[in-house]
Amino acid sequence: MLKISVILKFFQLKKIQFILNYKKMESKSVAIGVVLILMFIAPILYMIYRQSTKDKRRLRKLRDLGTQNQMTLDHYELSNSLLLGLDSSSKKLIVVEPKNAMEFEVIDLSKIDISAISKKIEAETNKHTGKAPIIRICLEFIKNNPNQKVSEIVFYDEDDETNMDADVQLVLANKWDKLVRMNLSA
Repeated sequence: MLKISVILKFFQLKKIQFILNYKKMESKSVAIGVVLILMFIAPILYMIYRQSTKDKRRLRKLRDLGTQNQMTLDHYELSNSLLLGLDSSSKKLIVVEPKNAMEFEVIDLSKIDISAISKKIEAETNKHTGKAPIIRICLEFIKNNPNQKVSEIVFYDEDDETNMDADVQLVLANKWDKLVRMNLSA
């Protein structure tokens, strides 16, 4: 009986040691896991934070330009190549090109008769997709009387160094074409 109780105490002691070692090992594994997760998530969170502050700065700049031109922007768009703002009450559109030292243009929509999307498509079709690749997408503003182009907003240009998807930019151009058409005085 004594041998059995000694053996049981021995196994209980070993079991307790195993559990303690396991918990130490588990806490170390958890710590390593947390460190690894932070190493991968921290740069992503930092990039999101930087993009957010950059967008806030660009939006502030767009609104300031609108205010300087007596505009209250009720619609706006921020992308890498364009900043757009529309004041529906004064029927004005502000277009800012960040890549050209924040040059901007204010387009008075009351002087525009027609808004149209212009797509330039390559002659050859893509063998994989069966579609012709888009080279350029722009939104043109045309004065109806002399049939002259007053201005254009380039949403996508194949030669531009900013890597944008043509289909996404086409959707964006369609969105702004609808907004502009609602504010034309024709």
